[in-house]
Amino acid sequence: MSDIRDITRETCGSYDANARTYTEASEDYEQFPGLHAEVVEFARLAPHHLPVLDLGCGGGRDSRLLASLGRTVIAGDYAPVMLDQARSRSTAGDRPPSFVRLNALALPIRPASVAGVWASGSLLHIPVALMEHALTEIHRVLIPGGVTAISMRTGEGEGWRNGGSMEGRRWFTFTDPDTFTKYLGKTGFSDTRIHYSGRPGWFVAIAVR
Repeated sequence: MSDIRDITRETCGSYDANARTYTEASEDYEQFPGLHAEVVEFARLAPHHLPVLDLGCGGGRDSRLLASLGRTVIAGDYAPVMLDQARSRSTAGDRPPSFVRLNALALPIRPASVAGVWASGSLLHIPVALMEHALTEIHRVLIPGGVTAISMRTGEGEGWRNGGSMEGRRWFTFTDPDTFTKYLGKTGFSDTRIHYSGRPGWFVAIAVR
């Protein structure tokens, strides 16, 4: 396996190099069947008295939707140019998201301080050897009874891939729902439910701290 520093630097570098085109290409929920409903369901399930974290917010599409649903949102991403895209597209409203640069393996958030963590296609860039570490961080920042919803791609193996939805090289980790449910259980989560999305090859794991 490549060093995590190389994985983070190159994967996020690819997102930054394509930040505007990637953001514009992924803005329309109609291109991602079921995703809008998944965000709405997460907003409903997460307790309502504390913020929710959009972990790996990219261009901020889901952060803006969560804010429009009345949630207080922390929008976080490691790629700084992507984060700039999210910030620039945020409209002034009653609950605009707040933005923070963060690493999923060391979240700059106090323990038990958020009601929910939404991670749409972000943990698939975490290598298998560190997946439980990333889930432990999510568990740490959630309040008891808090909810996480994590979308992953089905399959086996991990490694570098070139191209796809944008130019550049990115690290991808594929997994199956049963294996990912075991990761969640090992890191303290319970009541895991698997939802097969309308997007071929994707599933969403919803679990409670």
